[in-house]
Amino acid sequence: MTMIELPPRPSPNAATPALVDRGGVMRGASAIRVNRLGNHYRISITYPPLDDEDRARVFVSRLIRAKRMGLRMPYPLLGVDQGRCGWSVVVDGGGQAGDKLKVRGLPRGGVVREGFWMSIEDASGQHYLHNIGAEVMADAAGKATLSVADTLLRRPFADGCRVHIARPMIEGVIDGDELSWELAIDHNTGISFVLEEAA
Repeated sequence: MTMIELPPRPSPNAATPALVDRGGVMRGASAIRVNRLGNHYRISITYPPLDDEDRARVFVSRLIRAKRMGLRMPYPLLGVDQGRCGWSVVVDGGGQAGDKLKVRGLPRGGVVREGFWMSIEDASGQHYLHNIGAEVMADAAGKATLSVADTLLRRPFADGCRVHIARPMIEGVIDGDELSWELAIDHNTGISFVLEEAA
């Protein structure tokens, strides 16, 4: 499926991410945490009022198409520079599972910090957003094993699939039965929506 991407400017001025947890707590004589596959992210996005009519028109048009086709956008990093991890990181060995991911292509001695975000792009081009659960330093060959904080890997990614740390992406469906935008009397257009990962 071809995902729609919004214009790069302006950037969102507010975002509220949420972890959609498919697990739960079973309560009886004691409480037991039950983890299930399928945890993923949802994010509520708001843009500053668009006072450029041409730009607002393009935004609205792409959002209308994204409601049908899906939306891909950069995960907001709030000024955190993850670019030092490099732009050529890939999965190192296919068929991996669990909460660890071996990667290669990091700068020699490069550090991936706890709390960084990454998206893993599968062979079809779909991105899966994950949070990194522990700091790790790449070895002399640019290899490292990343810890996944939020859930187990959702796919057995093929060797060589791209791992986006410098610019992680979130993609999925625009939530809700309707899509709306605000047309203000001062000719500004207000845009906000909720994007939820679909896989």
